[in-house]
Order: sequence, then structure tokens, then C-alpha cells
Amino acid sequence: MSRRRATEPTTTPAAVVERFDAERVRATRTSVRIAQAMTEAIKDCGKSRDEIAEAMSQVLGERVTVEVLYQYSSPANERNNIPAHRLMALVAVTGDVRILNAALQDTGFIALDQRFEPLIRREIAKERMEQLRQEMETADAEWRATK
Repeated sequence: MSRRRATEPTTTPAAVVERFDAERVRATRTSVRIAQAMTEAIKDCGKSRDEIAEAMSQVLGERVTVEVLYQYSSPANERNNIPAHRLMALVAVTGDVRILNAALQDTGFIALDQRFEPLIRREIAKERMEQLRQEMETADAEWRATK
């Protein structure tokens, strides 16, 4: 058995599913979790709220104000949840898919970078191939048993 030398670099694999750290976004209610995720994404993206609101307005073709962004990202403001089309625009402008994964947390679904789609299709195909192989073996065994 070989031992790793202390001078060898160690690498941590990149996360496949991008999520916020649990302590940054934690809420039992989805609406509050989305508001927290929005706040964190806005902080992390490196753009001002003015720039984000302007870029969202350009993406949507409708006016989005800084004040509305504050309302959407306030966990205390339960009456002004962000509509889905504006949430998609925020994700597009910030480039932060973690917002979607925070929203999807309790659904059993995740949002992934589309570059992973071919890999997922390949794995599904491998599972189907294995199922077919097992069916063929069962059929062969049954056929041999009839001789």
C-alpha cells in the first residue's frame, strides 16, 4: 500500500450541484428560503442592486426597480414573493443557480449546469442496457430450461 507524500497536492472535486452553505440559507418555509437565497446571491455576484435591477429589466423587457428587489429578498415581506419569470431573470443576471436549488430543496429535484445533461443521458442508457442484459440472461435461462 502506498502512502501519499505530504508534498503531493490534494484537490477537492468541484460540486456538481451548486448550493449555498446551510448556515447562509436556512428556513423551513420555501418563500423565506428563496428570499434568503436571493440576498446571498446578490451579495456574492459583485454587482450593485442598481445594476442587477437594470440588467433584469433588460432581460425581461419590463421595469424592475431596486425597491422591488429589496421587497423580494426580504424574508419579512410575505406579500411580495418574486414571480417565477423574475426569479429566472435574477438567476440569469447573477449567474447563480444556487437560488434555484434553494427553491427546489424540498422537491426532490435539482438544477444543474446543462453541460452535465449528456453525462446523465449516458448513465440512464447504461442502466437501460443493464436491464436489457438481465432480461436476456433470464430469457436464455428459461430457454435452456425447456430443452
